[in-house]
Amino acid sequence: MAGILTVAAIVLIALGASRGVEKNSIAMLGGLTVGLVALLVGLFTASSVAAAAVGALQWLGIGFLAGSLVLALRRQPARYFMIVGALFLFVSLAIRLPAMVRHGMHARDAATGSVSVLVELGPDDSIDEIADVLDEYGATYERAFPSVSLADDEDLAQVYLVSGIKKDLVKKLLDFLRKQLDDVDYVEVNTEVGLLPPALTFEQAPGLDGAFTANDPLIQRQWAVEAAGIEAAHKLLRDASPTRKAVVAILDTGVDAGHEDISSAFVSDSPSQSDAHGHGTHCAGIAGAATNNGKGIASLNWDGKFVEISSYQALGDAGFGSLESIAQAIIDATTDGADVISMSLGEFTPIPPRVVINAVEFAQQRDVIVVAAAGNSNQDASLHMPSNIDGVISVAAVDEQGRKASFSNINTKLSRPIAAPGVNILSLEPGGKYGLKSGTSMATPLVAGLIGVMRSLNPSVTAEEAYRILRETGTNGPDAGRTGRIIRADAAIQQVAVRPIPAS
Repeated sequence: MAGILTVAAIVLIALGASRGVEKNSIAMLGGLTVGLVALLVGLFTASSVAAAAVGALQWLGIGFLAGSLVLALRRQPARYFMIVGALFLFVSLAIRLPAMVRHGMHARDAATGSVSVLVELGPDDSIDEIADVLDEYGATYERAFPSVSLADDEDLAQVYLVSGIKKDLVKKLLDFLRKQLDDVDYVEVNTEVGLLPPALTFEQAPGLDGAFTANDPLIQRQWAVEAAGIEAAHKLLRDASPTRKAVVAILDTGVDAGHEDISSAFVSDSPSQSDAHGHGTHCAGIAGAATNNGKGIASLNWDGKFVEISSYQALGDAGFGSLESIAQAIIDATTDGADVISMSLGEFTPIPPRVVINAVEFAQQRDVIVVAAAGNSNQDASLHMPSNIDGVISVAAVDEQGRKASFSNINTKLSRPIAAPGVNILSLEPGGKYGLKSGTSMATPLVAGLIGVMRSLNPSVTAEEAYRILRETGTNGPDAGRTGRIIRADAAIQQVAVRPIPAS
């Protein structure tokens, strides 16, 4: 809608600029008015201000070219309109090109490469029973999760990763396997999963005034410190002692373990200690950057004594993984003793994949609290995996006014919806840098980090209790009916630290 209005506005302006057209000023005024409406519609409907800006450049380019055509048909000078239109289109293309190239490369690989599937056998079945057929398809196979025994989990222990299947033969093989009811319990394509569609952020985070309890130099650029009760929580945590450190596992693109603001709070033997992408490092800083250390940003991890960050590379350097890699990361984080798992990833999947459901249940059965992003598509989060898996705390994002971020999915159809700041969030970037990002990806580790602090004060806090505390102590924002309540860190921590957890 904003694009069509933009084109209409430029055409009206072109008519207003034409010689020999009656009521030129009316056409010009009309064009400016429609242009203002287009700007407001674009800002309201776009996933971020940056996305609105890029979209506006594209439609302005189309509008000016359309205006040049109108002028040419009226035998008026059209050169300047044509040049401006081409310039706008060139700039918008230059901004979009890197993402377009990455998308094209992944599409090419998917079109020309082989496909893998996940096959779950019954607890008493053997892969040998279907091995001859798999050989006919030229497939190789191995246990997907060899660290999981039948005693640990009968479902995950019997999942096999079958690889090397030609794309044109996949459907035929799936049809065959699904008919093998005596041997095969379930089969699904090991689909690609990536980071949530990004909500680009170009603008500066709003600054805060006044003194702060923590001495981190960038804290004044963290608006969530006030909005989510983090400053008030610092005053509580300054004088508190944890029962033990809680481990918050970041399942993402990895974490730059050497970053000045996370190194002292990082689990030294964590399996992933670098991050070529940057997304995981940003999430890690939000969840547990060492706070009051005179460096960088502040999190809820006061003096670095409440939370440790561990990292599992569920996604590759380009930000893409698979169902198998995500499930493996969940299993590894669980067996390594994580208290909280934070996942800022996912895809549109109304029915969650069986292997990820089983992995989440594997974690939940071992008292791990799973937190996942609601998604950035302004849709229903019940259609988004893994936030739509039963028992997962699903996190929506709110902006500086406490409203649902324009990009955030609506998560209130899920059993455990909650919201947190997710727009213009300052955190860590690889190489000792700091930067802004927006998304439910940013809201999620803030919730995970808060739950980690709650666990450090009272290790017996269960997922159900943690969510109930977040909900009861949270605040009702103007869009609470679409996001759930907004976390209030100080109130949640006080309820855990000061008095026993109330009964359900």
